[in-house]
Amino acid sequence: MFVLRMTVLTLLLSASLPSYAQNSVDIGQLAATPMWRALLHIPRSTSFSINEPASYVDDPRFFIDRNEIFSREGELSATLEAFQLNPISTACRFPARYLWLQSQNILPAGLLSECAEYMEWREKIDVERVVLVLAASYLNSPSSMYGHTFLRLDPAGERGESAFLSYALNFAASIPPGENGMLYAYRGILGGYPGLFSMQPYYEKIQEYSRLENRDIWEYPLSMNAAQIDMLLAHTWELRDINFDYYFFDENCSFRLLELLEVAFPDLDLTSPFAHAAMPVDTVREVVESGIAEQPRYRASKRIELEAVLAELDAAQKAMVIRLATAESQLKHPDYLAYSADQRQLLATAAYRYLRYISNREERSPAQANRSLALLREMQSYGPRAVRQIEMPGRPDQGHPTSMLSLSGGSSEDRQYADMEWRISYHDALDSVAGYPEGATLMMGRLKLRWRDGDTLQLQGFDPIAIRSLAPRDAFFKPISWQVNAGLERLENIEESMVARVSGGAGASVNFLKGVAYGLPGLRLEHNDDAEDPWRIAAQINVGQLWQGNVWATELRASYIDFGGGDDIGRGVRQSAYLGINRVLSANQAMRLSLEYRKEFGLESTAAELAWRHYF
Repeated sequence: MFVLRMTVLTLLLSASLPSYAQNSVDIGQLAATPMWRALLHIPRSTSFSINEPASYVDDPRFFIDRNEIFSREGELSATLEAFQLNPISTACRFPARYLWLQSQNILPAGLLSECAEYMEWREKIDVERVVLVLAASYLNSPSSMYGHTFLRLDPAGERGESAFLSYALNFAASIPPGENGMLYAYRGILGGYPGLFSMQPYYEKIQEYSRLENRDIWEYPLSMNAAQIDMLLAHTWELRDINFDYYFFDENCSFRLLELLEVAFPDLDLTSPFAHAAMPVDTVREVVESGIAEQPRYRASKRIELEAVLAELDAAQKAMVIRLATAESQLKHPDYLAYSADQRQLLATAAYRYLRYISNREERSPAQANRSLALLREMQSYGPRAVRQIEMPGRPDQGHPTSMLSLSGGSSEDRQYADMEWRISYHDALDSVAGYPEGATLMMGRLKLRWRDGDTLQLQGFDPIAIRSLAPRDAFFKPISWQVNAGLERLENIEESMVARVSGGAGASVNFLKGVAYGLPGLRLEHNDDAEDPWRIAAQINVGQLWQGNVWATELRASYIDFGGGDDIGRGVRQSAYLGINRVLSANQAMRLSLEYRKEFGLESTAAELAWRHYF
């Protein structure tokens, strides 16, 4: 009976659909609409040139038209023909196209009610609200250095009161298990991975980011009505198992989410500013500035929650916390019992969180489980405890933009010069820390040109990548501070040679004098065409003190590089000392003063420079 019913219904619907062969629809006008462009993922700036894709979708299964030359009109004509021949199956495969054409009074209502699988999926997720989520940057993971965005789908009714019952809609590269980190970086930047949309319970994302990776999470509710949510979800259905090319800098997680949002808001232009690079925080800023995002909620990482509890303790109490986390017998020790009931509850809470924190990345042993249970019971034995509210840090969307142009003037050894510096992304340690992780430097595509009085314009330096992570160590946290950079650098004193170099190192940093002191030993590999022995390697060490703030930032650092003895040009020792002071003028402007002393192979030089920096 079901087959007979579907056959009759299909025949009736087919008869009721207009005859497209009679040109009852203006194909050209309809294909030129913003909604059709959004549904086909056509770049806004496309001119269908050889360098621009006709559509960002790289999977032929997404298209109905089998013509080798893609066109909006061709795909629309093929879609209308498919609806005329097989209306129900076409609607079930392309529900977003159906909803749009039905809203244009081209197709009749009611077709989706016959799509059992689609309707079951919609009923299961039952979305009432959509939230844009930003997981903060995490320098120790190549795929997460700039952060990550995804959509949270909140269900209706009582289920929507807890985000743990929501779903996460995510776009990411499909990476084989055990992929090498360097290979990931290569393929991620140059292409080589397919990108796919996927859905999973939101609580799994919370565990992944806020607990395992210790990343803060920002949640931005979006102002969407029921029809817009229906359209977004219908298009998500269309993209099941559909491949996109994945590129780390532009066609990434954040860019794909903007494309999805343009399906719900076809009159908004969210994607064109990111045709060449899409940094997650910049895409969030674009959504906020478009007016469709509401006040965000901050979800602190497990480490931040632990630090908030530890901040209430003095040195002796912190030592007791470590003792409690090490052995449950300490709960009966006189030193612990000497504290008041409120203090014991606080100490047990800190020890419990610390024990859970250090065991997040590994399977807990029976001994750890027993200590954790004992601490939990101790906490609860004192009754409910008021939860200390964690102060919301600076919002990432309100931090400085990630690209930067700098103009500066300076003097070195009585010679005046002017520099122009351009940075594609993202942030250095002297930039305003508002909205950015403390101690982090992550720069890619940094180019510096110099003009000297009486000389020509020349390349002063180029850094494809420069990363530094200063994570202070203490009794509770033992992270490694590290740095790596690669590129071209012009030497000041040795015939101004341009050298290619790769350097890196790892060490430690600690909180000191209300800032961070660090020491990073490492190696430097260098190639100099002007030297008799072009390739050379040196031991190096970098030490310094960094003070960061929202308005002022200062860094004092020194470096020592030893290439060994010898008479060849470039052999010997290089030393330098640097003082940088940055003053924020506005959200996208700053001034920076730099003083530097260099001693390279016995030759000394000093330089002073004042720069105006514009972020965009």
